[in-house]
Order: sequence, then structure tokens, then C-alpha cells
Amino acid sequence: MAACHNVYSVADYLEILKNFSRYGLDGCRDNVQIYFRGEPEDYGETAGQPGIARGNRLEGDNESDLFRECERRLSHEFINCKSTFEKLVLMQHYGIPTRVLDVSIDSLQALFFALYHDPKYPYDDKKDSVVLVYEVPKESIRSWHSDVVSVISNIAVYHYDDLDIRGLSNSTDEFERKAFNENDSIKHLLHEIRAEKPYFESWIKKDNMESVYCVHPLLDNPRIRSQQGAFLLFGMDGDKHHLATLETNKGPEIRLAKLLIPYCAKARIREELNLLGRTIDTVYPDWTGVSDYFSRFYGKNPEEYYP
Repeated sequence: MAACHNVYSVADYLEILKNFSRYGLDGCRDNVQIYFRGEPEDYGETAGQPGIARGNRLEGDNESDLFRECERRLSHEFINCKSTFEKLVLMQHYGIPTRVLDVSIDSLQALFFALYHDPKYPYDDKKDSVVLVYEVPKESIRSWHSDVVSVISNIAVYHYDDLDIRGLSNSTDEFERKAFNENDSIKHLLHEIRAEKPYFESWIKKDNMESVYCVHPLLDNPRIRSQQGAFLLFGMDGDKHHLATLETNKGPEIRLAKLLIPYCAKARIREELNLLGRTIDTVYPDWTGVSDYFSRFYGKNPEEYYP
């Protein structure tokens, strides 16, 4: 991870990001895109970790059971989803732990979320907040309909306990690649993929399964459009019980920097964001955002915005 930078104002924040854009996070690289993620506190080594990686959620068939139970209980919510990735995004939207992680191409949205106190969750506002800045090579950016996205997404619904590719070859040799795709566990994964893409051929690459990609979703949700959202999609590290990380990623290197917002600067930056029109009703353009806006802002002074 690149060095941590302290931020005391929106101007500080934008100046740091301007330098990142000009010189890169850790030395200039061409053909990269920068994404942002705000977190309400500094989680240290687990910062930017998808929810499914926490606790025992990757043990046994917990991930696939969770996915299928969401489908069973909320089938009406999934009726318009055409792919497993779209279902994972919907689950993430409602706070279900998945192997995707919300990011944005809008730096001020990320700063807002770093400072946002969601009333639905217990939260200690007297902690430093962070914005994570990801420098993603263009080769690691995919659209929602990508075949690679289908491969990784369907690891989440794989219901057998034998998806372990550590002993399988990642050779590009045609014979070795065919042998990889003839493995029983890969055949089971292909079965899940073909449930959404019947035309899908046996071409899976081992490295793809152990990589991290940034995925641009369909903009079919007002929140995603408003927040200019994207998602980091995490493959596996050797087997389905271990999630890929930026350190184990077998794809092109994704660099990460951390911008720390000290507790003492949070009130000031919140007021500056308010002056820039970054309020909860613009971030959440629905009933939830509007009701939260009125409960926080209507008839109150700036220092009362975030109790």
C-alpha cells in the first residue's frame, strides 16, 4: 500500500488526488483508471475487504447457501436479474455480504461516504475516517456482461466443497488448458455459468479465477447512477474458502493508497461537502435519502447535521 496521506479539507483532498492523477499512486503508469471508496473508520489491514471474507462466511457452503437463500426468500427482487453478477450487486445493495466491493469514479462521493453516519448501523463517530484510492490497470476493467465476470461471480454459487485449483496447471498450452477444463470441479463451475450463458465454452483460465477485476455495472439503479458506482470483484485464492486479495491477485497489479480524515477535521469537511451540494438526498435519490435529508438538515445548524 502506498503511503497514507492526511486530509483536513476538501481542498487538501483534491490537491492530493490531482497529484495522483498526474504522477500515479506510486510512480506514473499509463492506461489506468482511478476509483475511490469511503470507509467510516480505518480498518487497518482489512480495509477494503469484501463482507464475505469476514468471519466464517467462506467456510463450507456458507457463501452459496447465503446466495440461494436470498434468491428463495426474495425471488421477486431477483426477477429482472439476468446474471449472477447482477444478483450479487443487488445483494450488496441491501447489505448482504458478497465477494463484490462498492467503489466509485466520483471522488467526492467516496469522501461523503467516509463521513456518512448511517443511522441503521452502530457507529462511533469519534474515529478517523478513510478514503481508499485504487489505481486499476485498464486490462483489469470489465463490463457487467464479461465472460470473466461470469466465471468469478459463479464461484459464489458453487455448492460443492471441492473447488480447489491449487494443484491444477495454469499453462497456456492447449493440452494443459483442456485438462484444466476437464477437471470435475471446473465442470461443476461451468454448469453454474451455463445457467446464465448456455453458449459458454470450456475456456476458463486459472489465473482469471484468482484475480481481482473492476466491473462497470448496468446503470439500472438510481443509486448506482447517482453515485457513479462500480464494483471490485474478487476471485479466489487457491480454493473457494479463501478470497483473492490485492496482494495475491494474479492479474495486473492494482495499487492502493489511503487518505486519512482525522476526527478533528470531519465536521469541517462535512460542512464543505454540504456547501458543494453533496447531501444524503443527492447520494440516495429515493425515499430513504429524502427522509434522511429532512431528519438531518431541515431547520438545523451545520454542527447538528451529524449527531
